[in-house]
Amino acid sequence: MGKRIVLIEQDCHLARFLSLELESAGYEVQWLEDQQEALELAANRAIDLFLFDLQAGLEANQAFFQTLEQVRPAAVLIALASPEDLQLQQELIQRYAVLAAVKPFVAAILLEQIASIFRGRDFIDQHCSQMQKITKHRHLTVDLVNHLVYRNGEPLALTRREYDLLVTLMASSSALSREELLERIWKYENPTGTNIVDVYIRYLRGKIDVPGQPSYIETVRGVGYKMRDAVV
Repeated sequence: MGKRIVLIEQDCHLARFLSLELESAGYEVQWLEDQQEALELAANRAIDLFLFDLQAGLEANQAFFQTLEQVRPAAVLIALASPEDLQLQQELIQRYAVLAAVKPFVAAILLEQIASIFRGRDFIDQHCSQMQKITKHRHLTVDLVNHLVYRNGEPLALTRREYDLLVTLMASSSALSREELLERIWKYENPTGTNIVDVYIRYLRGKIDVPGQPSYIETVRGVGYKMRDAVV
């Protein structure tokens, strides 16, 4: 069975066109117009990718992303955006989506980008396959099968980028440079510089760290980042 994609799109013509293109590429596609329906589906079924049109507006989209992060942590999400939405919702896109496809887009290019994202996610999962299915680092526990992260038994809502970054650091016995992290996490994509690594390190620390305590992620001067050993 192909990868499962949920398309959240209010434009019927675009939705039908995209659905046909995705199905022709071998994907299983479900088209929904309503954000709430998508959240209910996400809570009850494993979804490999969400294609989400941003036309509902910043406030509604932010609420959707935050709820999706809770019901389906580490969800892979591509935003479909007009040039105006791309400009107005840039911070939201960077935080939650792995890619923004700007309308009008070429379907063949979008399909290749989707295939690249799936290759990247599979690469990370395979790279971490030598780790135990339930892996721990200090108070953090990662369920590699379901892409879930817990701190002291409490679930943490990570985006897929944040999850990928965490497990990549946990899988390494030494510090990884920004270039190495870029190569592993954005392997099949085209990021625009290593500063994106620092951005996601900041996002990840904001999710996993305990205020007032040393970060789980150590900055190694002149090298990059590593998981911090237990603080005595």
